[in-house]
Amino acid sequence: MTGKPAIIASLGYKGPQRRGRGTGHQGLKATLKYLQFRDRNNNQLAQSHEYERWQDHGLGVHHREIYNDCNTLQSKHVLAWTWVISPAPDLMALVPEDQRRQLLYDLTERVVEDYYTERGFDVPEYSYVMHTAKTKPTGDEPAQEHLHTHVVLPGTAPSAADRLPVYNNATKGHDRLFREIASRDFAEALDQHIGIEWRRLREEPQPAKDDLSISHDDFFSL
Repeated sequence: MTGKPAIIASLGYKGPQRRGRGTGHQGLKATLKYLQFRDRNNNQLAQSHEYERWQDHGLGVHHREIYNDCNTLQSKHVLAWTWVISPAPDLMALVPEDQRRQLLYDLTERVVEDYYTERGFDVPEYSYVMHTAKTKPTGDEPAQEHLHTHVVLPGTAPSAADRLPVYNNATKGHDRLFREIASRDFAEALDQHIGIEWRRLREEPQPAKDDLSISHDDFFSL
């Protein structure tokens, strides 16, 4: 058994004020464009500006559209939330190859819905994109496919009256809740796809703890 997390789920954001490279409105524009065209080596269609890579749940199918909607729906302090949902490659390798992408699509949408619901918010508009990469081979493990999603959400959530600002505060346990939901939902997805035998590879599917060696920025190359 191993103590490795079953999934890494991280919360990032772009504020409206520029505070250095990669921040503010220009930072969000650059990030969205990067996410849209990142996977060119693995997906030739990504080179086309006409190809719709984003899974649209109300925020848009193109980086310009998503930026404009985030700008319209921002809160005072948050222009956009930028999440990463990254299941462990060794566990995803147990899933039949033709089922992996659909599993991650379904997982991403369930995590979004469960997190906002458990926070007491209506689910906001959002869009997400799937990327694939390769892990670095080690002495006893070959390189593996590394599927993960990037989710973009506005700084506010809808309500019966005005839109409500959404803040993710680690001191209030929001980060932990997010990781616990992602871990729970991924465990249930694996159970449904391949049964419970995978659990022997993990003591229990633990969410990644606060670890400075795991950075949200590791998933970007701006």
